[in-house]
Amino acid sequence: MSSQVPVCNHRVYEVVIVFLVSVVAGLVAGLLWTMLGMSPVSAVATGAAVFAGAFGLCMTAVAYVKKQGG
Repeated sequence: MSSQVPVCNHRVYEVVIVFLVSVVAGLVAGLLWTMLGMSPVSAVATGAAVFAGAFGLCMTAVAYVKKQGG
């Protein structure tokens, strides 16, 4: 008897990894701009923009790689 092997879809893990990488990128950007003399409110806004951009780009890259592999 042959049975199909179940395929696991670990989309949650991909999203969590991308989220954590984006958070780190946003924090580093905010800290860097604060150290360079930017006002704290502007540095937080910059960090948030970097977070959003990194999350979007990384999710696009993950979707592209998954599409190529399967």
